[in-house]
Amino acid sequence: MAITKNRSNVNIANLHEYIKIQFICPACKSKKVLKVPKSVINQAKQLTTMSIAKGLVCQHQFQAFVDKNLNVRGYQKVDFEFENNKVENQNSEFKDFNDSDDDLFENLIMEGNYLEYKPRESKIQNNNNQEKKEMTLKELYEEFWEFIDDDNEEFSEFIKGDVRRRKYNSFC
Repeated sequence: MAITKNRSNVNIANLHEYIKIQFICPACKSKKVLKVPKSVINQAKQLTTMSIAKGLVCQHQFQAFVDKNLNVRGYQKVDFEFENNKVENQNSEFKDFNDSDDDLFENLIMEGNYLEYKPRESKIQNNNNQEKKEMTLKELYEEFWEFIDDDNEEFSEFIKGDVRRRKYNSFC
């Protein structure tokens, strides 16, 4: 069987094409050029509404309206923003995962086609601030015996009875 007509309208080159658009924050007037997928603009009928998150241009969140000719037609300030630090939907599709995976999904922020992973800072800080076990003098000696001088007074009792030191010194 021969294929006589190919009706695919997908242009593979357009899938990875980006255009640069300059955005200006309506609150503080900061400017920044951001790359936008060309396919997003092409899919819209008239205007494309883009939500610019905090930190992309400045510390404000705002919306920009971009037309088919890649011109920014206007901006809108965001008066109030909900902070979503934890996925609160308990009736999620991820019920069958192990308990060990709970932390992973607890720290995912999923909103529409937006996905972000934000681990809780308290866990990171707890791991970094764990108390270290204090080593005894004997444990220190066992760990670093080859670096301790033969005439070291603090480790003298361990140095006298250490067979490894005699063998080590005879090679040097």
